[in-house]
Amino acid sequence: MARIAGLERSQAPWHLRWFYRAMRKMFGTDLTPVKIQMRLPGIIWGSIGMEAGLGRKRRVSLRYIQLGKVRAATRVGCPF
Repeated sequence: MARIAGLERSQAPWHLRWFYRAMRKMFGTDLTPVKIQMRLPGIIWGSIGMEAGLGRKRRVSLRYIQLGKVRAATRVGCPF
């Protein structure tokens, strides 16, 4: 259980509401860590930029990228 309540789609800034649709399409549900990150839109835009940068060039193996994402998610408290 997170200490901070996440933002629902209706509460999110207008320029980030599309992100909820993309998240639901990818994962089938709204993830709590992302809903919490919506409180600071700069974090969302930074993560979008990071994903775009990582997807562009494969200097690092996909295996290490996924490992880093899982490690970061466990430190944040992601429930997967």
